[in-house]
Amino acid sequence: MIDLDIGGACPRQQLTCALSQALGLPTDPGAGTDALTIGTMDYPSEPALEMVARAAMQARQDSLMALFANDQTRICGGLALIYRTRDGAQIMQVEPCRLSRSKPIVLVTIDRRHAFRLDKRCLLRSCAVPSRAKVERGVERAWQDIRAAMSTVEVDPEQWEAGYFGLFTDAQAFADFLA
Repeated sequence: MIDLDIGGACPRQQLTCALSQALGLPTDPGAGTDALTIGTMDYPSEPALEMVARAAMQARQDSLMALFANDQTRICGGLALIYRTRDGAQIMQVEPCRLSRSKPIVLVTIDRRHAFRLDKRCLLRSCAVPSRAKVERGVERAWQDIRAAMSTVEVDPEQWEAGYFGLFTDAQAFADFLA
């Protein structure tokens, strides 16, 4: 659980922008790939995440979702990565990890068995998992950097709506939305 209180304001928009910057996504990508979406989900459930995974496969986009227990909390329950595979998609809980201040973050699974980074084309790729000691320090550093970025990022509501998304859902509401 990560407390993302930024002085009373809802942290969701700032978090999506900060995660995008921390991963090294271009702020104005222009023509190219939209292979990774970043968003938030309130009231997450397994059926809702499965539906997001199906949508990710159809859209040919991996997704990184910050999960919040409800629409009022500022406590992030964690990050879910929906990573497309040849056979479908995997849903994994991940943590951001910054191994060096000069490099973008990598996403490391909670069990420390898998890691992912963006390549030069901004496609999410599997990469080697750093040593456990480096990961632990890197996770702390990444969350510190993300919190700092959240306090300074200015969110343009029109840009945020165009590039990011938030889901307020329970499984049935999300199914109704997709139908």
